[in-house]
Amino acid sequence: MSIDEEKAATAAGPQEGAPGAPGSPASGAASPNGALGAAPKKPRRRGWIVAGVVAAVIVVAGAGFWVWHEQPSFCNAICHSPMDYYVETYDDGNPQLGVTAHAKAGEACLDCHTAELTTQVAEVCAWVSDTYPMTEDGTMLATGKQFASEKFCARPECHHAAGTSFDEITANLWGFAGNDEKYNPHASHQDMALECSDCHKIHENQVLVCNECHDLTLPEGWEAPHAE
Repeated sequence: MSIDEEKAATAAGPQEGAPGAPGSPASGAASPNGALGAAPKKPRRRGWIVAGVVAAVIVVAGAGFWVWHEQPSFCNAICHSPMDYYVETYDDGNPQLGVTAHAKAGEACLDCHTAELTTQVAEVCAWVSDTYPMTEDGTMLATGKQFASEKFCARPECHHAAGTSFDEITANLWGFAGNDEKYNPHASHQDMALECSDCHKIHENQVLVCNECHDLTLPEGWEAPHAE
C-alpha cells in the first residue's frame, strides 16, 4: 500500500466489523441479551415435574393396591396354598356353606378377619417357612376352630337379624326353622358342651349336631350329621 493509500484509509476511520470498530465484538459493548451475547438461562423445572409425576404414580398405585388388598381375590394371588380353597368357596355360591351368606351380604374376608400387622407378619413367616398347619385332606388350615367362637362370631356388628349378642341370638332361636318351640340349638341340654364350630362352618357344610339324636327340621342349607 502506498503512502497516499494509507493516508486515505486513516482518514476514513476504522471499518465496520474490524477490531475496535463500534458494534464489533471487541469493542466491549454488551449485547442486549447479556455479556458478550450469552443466551439467557431457562429455569430448570423439569426435575420437579418428573418428581411430581412419579409421586402421583406411587399414590395411585398404592391406592389401587389397597383396594385390591380388600378383595377376596387378593388372598390367593400369591398364597395359592392354603388360600385357593377359601377363595373358591367364597365365590362358589353353595347354600350349604356359611361363607355364601356372607358373600351375598357383601361381606369380604377382611370384614371378619381383621388385617392386623402382627397377624399378617406371622402369616407371611408361616407361609415362607411352609409351617402352617393343614387338615388331613390338605384343603384348609387346621386352625378353623379358633375362629368359630362366641367372641369371634357373635360380635355386635354381626348378625343383626338374629341379635347383637349371643344371649339375644339364643333368645330368638326357640322354635327355629319351624320346629317345636321347646327346641333351641343354643340352649342345648348338653350344658354348652358343644363348641360353635361343631355346627357352624364357613367354608364347609353347616351341620345341625342336634340331629345326632333328634329329627328336627333343618335350617335352609344345613345338613344332618354324617350326611352323605
